[in-house]
Amino acid sequence: MKILAPLTSFEEGKALISEGAKELYCGLQPNYWDSVSGDRFWLNRRGPSQGNLPNLEELSKVVGLAHAHDVKVFLTLNQSVYSNSLYQEILKFVREVYAICSPDALIIGDPGLMKMMKEKMPEVTLHASSLGGILNTETAKFFRDLGAKRLIFPRYLDLEDMANIIQKIGSDVEYEAFVLNDGCIFEEAYCFANHAFSGAICHNPHWIYKLYDKNGQSRKEDNCSFSQHLMDYREFIYIGIKNMGESISPKGDPMGMCGLCALPELKAMGVCSLKIVGRESSLEKKAASVRLLRKSLASLEGEENPEILKLCFRMMRSIPKLCDSSYMCYYRD
Repeated sequence: MKILAPLTSFEEGKALISEGAKELYCGLQPNYWDSVSGDRFWLNRRGPSQGNLPNLEELSKVVGLAHAHDVKVFLTLNQSVYSNSLYQEILKFVREVYAICSPDALIIGDPGLMKMMKEKMPEVTLHASSLGGILNTETAKFFRDLGAKRLIFPRYLDLEDMANIIQKIGSDVEYEAFVLNDGCIFEEAYCFANHAFSGAICHNPHWIYKLYDKNGQSRKEDNCSFSQHLMDYREFIYIGIKNMGESISPKGDPMGMCGLCALPELKAMGVCSLKIVGRESSLEKKAASVRLLRKSLASLEGEENPEILKLCFRMMRSIPKLCDSSYMCYYRD
C-alpha cells in the first residue's frame, strides 16, 4: 500500500517525498479563474489561498521532482458538481496543464465532468473522488464505467461494505481509502451545511440549548441527557474534526482522525493507496503523518496476526484513551 500525501508547494513536495510518500495530490486555481466564475465557485474543494499550489509553474516543478523519484502526482478537480457553463473552461485549463506537465491523474467528483474528460482527453487517467459518494457497488460500477481507474472511498465507509464493493468490482480499478486526519460531520458528498458566517455550522455547535415538550414544559432529565449528548458531539468535533487544534503529540505524531487499526483489513481487501488528508495543514503535520503511516506500514510487513497489529496501532501514539473513545476513528466497529 502506498502513502498518498497532500501538498501546496514544491518545498513541501521535497520534504514529503523524503519522508516516504509515494503519491502526492494537490490543487491549483489559476489567476484568471475569478474572471471565469467570480469568487463564487472554486475550481476544487479548497479556496484559492488555502490548500492550493500558487501557479502552474509550481505544479510543473512538483511533477518533475516527483517523477524523478518515481512518485505520482494527482491534481484535484473535486467539487461535487460544476455548472455546465464551466465545463469548457475546465477543459481549457486541463489542456493548459498537460501542455506544460503531465500529472498522473485527475481527481474528479462530478460525473458530468468525468464523462466529458473521458471523451475529450481519453489519454488522461481519472480517479473518482470521495465527493462522488461511492457508498455501494452500483455507484462504484457507475464511476468505473465512466472511465475512473481508481475509486476513492468516502471517509467512514464501513470496512465490510468496502470489501464487498472491491470483491464485486474486481481488480480492473485501484482503490484508495482515508487513513489519517480531518474528519467530517456528514458524508461530505451529501453535505448541505451552511459554510457562511465564519465556517461550517456543523463545526461550531456553541449555542446554548434548552428542550421543551409540546406543552412548553422543560424537564430536567431531558435537558441533562441532551446536554451530555451535545458535550459528546463537541468533543468529537475537537478530536476528530478540528484535529485537537491541529496539534502534534509529545511523540511528534499528528492528532485527529485515524484509520491505522484498519490497515490489516485494508491490505487484505486490496486497497492500494492510503490517503493522508489536509492540504491546508502545516508541513509539520503533513510530514508527521507520513512518518507515522510509514512506521505503521513497516509494522504491517510480515505480520500474520491482525489482532496483535490492531493493538500495536492502537498504542502507536501512546494515547490509547483517544482510540477507546472512538472519536478519532474512521472505521469504528
